[in-house]
Amino acid sequence: MADQNPTDLGVPQWWQFMYPLLQVASDGRDWARREFYPAAVKRAGVPDELRQLQHKSGDFVAEHRAGWAKSGLVRARLLETVSRGVFRITDDGRKFLAEHPDGFTIGDVEALPAWEEYQPKRRQSQQAVGSPVTEDAAADLAPDDLLDAAESSSDQAVSVELLQKLRDGDWKFFERTVLRLLTKMGYGTEGAALRRTTAGDGGIDGVINRDSLGLDRIYIQAKRFREATVSSDTVRTFLGSLDTQKANFGVFFTTSRFTTDAVDAAHWSSKSVVLVDGPTLAGLMIKYRVGTQVRRTVEIVEIDEDFFE
Repeated sequence: MADQNPTDLGVPQWWQFMYPLLQVASDGRDWARREFYPAAVKRAGVPDELRQLQHKSGDFVAEHRAGWAKSGLVRARLLETVSRGVFRITDDGRKFLAEHPDGFTIGDVEALPAWEEYQPKRRQSQQAVGSPVTEDAAADLAPDDLLDAAESSSDQAVSVELLQKLRDGDWKFFERTVLRLLTKMGYGTEGAALRRTTAGDGGIDGVINRDSLGLDRIYIQAKRFREATVSSDTVRTFLGSLDTQKANFGVFFTTSRFTTDAVDAAHWSSKSVVLVDGPTLAGLMIKYRVGTQVRRTVEIVEIDEDFFE
């Protein structure tokens, strides 16, 4: 669920929270931000499980979008800021809501004179920085959503290239990469991974300490396939080798995918075995910076409400 676009899962776009915000504020009271956003999210009918979705920054997606919607309503002078983090509907806001009792679009808001005053400045700013984002896309997505979408697109492209490089490399390099990834994830220490060459080891490619004292070990198998999927027979062979080693923990890495039967074989085993397919492996390499590096860091600024108290 975390890998999917929140919009695809049903979270409204930022501007779609404008109507619920005005509905909530129509009671005439002063609304504190910490109550205002959740009330609008609830009014919009966002189910509980989607309310818990978070951006990589840690912000809740729905409430974050409601925050951008609030900024748009203030910009359009349909809401006003009463004090730090406190907002109230304006007379123009009441009139606009009465004119659109069944909801409105971002186009309706953009047609307001107050928004028109802002829009030319926005276009000029975008042109100055050479923004690659179209106005239609900018209208749909809040800045955090745009960054998340760009990061996801970049990660997907890097994932494809990572898997291709692993498939093109030799099997020794692939095994070293897997062992390096596990140490980056906190299993064992650098140099603690052992390559097994003992005959009859059932194809186990490596062993790594599960803890710093080496009281338990994780046995590893790594299969570098281009096209073929990993079958249940291959996974069962690995499970049998764990029995031979009297081992309880195993991780099976592949650059391809596992068949459904292979996944079932691992699931119903008495051993604690994790199957890591190609896309998952690439995702872990990106997360733990194995064979990857950060090219650029982007910061998003927002108003510091405490400064204006």
